[in-house]
Amino acid sequence: MAGRDLLDRTVAAIAASAQWFLLAEDLPDRDGFLQAVTPTVKLTGIATLVTLTVTQRTLAVVSALALLAAALAALSRVPVRTFLGRLTGPPAFALVVVAPQAVLMGGPSLGSLPLSAAGIDYVLTFAVRVTACVGFLSVLLLTTRFADLLAAFRRLRVPSIAVSLLGITYRYLLLFFAELERMVRARRSRTIAEPSLRRNWRDSGHFVGSFLVRSLERGERVQRAARARGGTGSTPAQPREPLGRADLAFGLVVALAVVVVVA
Repeated sequence: MAGRDLLDRTVAAIAASAQWFLLAEDLPDRDGFLQAVTPTVKLTGIATLVTLTVTQRTLAVVSALALLAAALAALSRVPVRTFLGRLTGPPAFALVVVAPQAVLMGGPSLGSLPLSAAGIDYVLTFAVRVTACVGFLSVLLLTTRFADLLAAFRRLRVPSIAVSLLGITYRYLLLFFAELERMVRARRSRTIAEPSLRRNWRDSGHFVGSFLVRSLERGERVQRAARARGGTGSTPAQPREPLGRADLAFGLVVALAVVVVVA
């Protein structure tokens, strides 16, 4: 029972995390700053801020950009828990990856510790840079409906095949996790005896293989259904979006950030 409970808890946690991360459809409807910005302007501005962040090498600048991302989230009425929940994973992974540089980089050491000041500055700058980039992208995804985001990509002349693949991936990720949960329930109903740890690991491998096969079969069914309906992968031309005050204000914020950082 412990093995089955572990598998059940793992699958349930993965599915719940995926739904929490992907389904934030109530936030774009809130009366916030970025919600009033048209998706095309928002996508262009966030891409500019991310590019600006990636090119910076000083801790003070990337910290200021991270604060700007937090300010945009606050003005857009994004819950603090939701925003911080998306910031913990990538920066923590980046910190673990570059942490050895604090020892390997040359320069004056900090007292008796085998750490260099240049190495610590590099590690902190890299981690904060990743945090700022993830923060900007999180604000974009949390304040924009995914359908509007795809339409913005089309207006910006992103290749239609890339937009279609992105839309299909988003659409069927949740279906895959729902299929995974159904398979877990079916496995639980068919299991009577208490499996050993070795058998549980073997059954888990079979379970993963069966899930991959079902995922491929679902993808093939989607492809056949699209062809049967006359789908060619092309998308119709998107009408222009009227610009408002929020677009002008966000554009000024982005322009001011670029001028201050570059100057």
